[in-house]
Amino acid sequence: MRVILFNLYPYRAFREKKRRQRVMAELFVGVVAGLLLCLSVGNDFSDRAAKKERFLSNLSAMETDVANQVQEVQVKKDRLAVLERQIGALRAVEVESLLASNWVSFVDGTVPSSVSITRLSAAKDVLTINGFTNVVSHLAEWVDQMEGGNHLFHSVDLVTLTEPDNDGKDVKEGQRHLFEIKALLRGASDATR
Repeated sequence: MRVILFNLYPYRAFREKKRRQRVMAELFVGVVAGLLLCLSVGNDFSDRAAKKERFLSNLSAMETDVANQVQEVQVKKDRLAVLERQIGALRAVEVESLLASNWVSFVDGTVPSSVSITRLSAAKDVLTINGFTNVVSHLAEWVDQMEGGNHLFHSVDLVTLTEPDNDGKDVKEGQRHLFEIKALLRGASDATR
């Protein structure tokens, strides 16, 4: 019987070499794939970080713009409040000047020819009229006329009437009598009547 010996060493060495090459190739591909994966993950993270930084910088710029706009709006609100106060004051002055014009027109239109006015002033809803007259009865009629049936005065009172100084002599008709009249005025709320 013959024994045939096969030398399998070269085949084993070849197989071993092929296996090593395959393992090395797999390791190489794995390392390259791992490096590429790490690189892509790093790039993705850096892109995300850059986007977040841009977003935060845009957000801070927007916050600054909004703060500036809020300040501008506050300045405009303050200006509007000042203008509204000025408009209110002008309207009040307009109403008061209209009332004062009506008072003066009424007094000027109704004053008798025998009554002279030396001073006309208004303070705290009271119109004070100072003057003199030669005929007291005309003054009394005028006061009654002012008090009755007009829309400008609540009441009209003859406060003082000073007789001329004659040192105890009889008062003669035609001499000057000084007077002061106080008329309680209707306010701005009554201006539309």
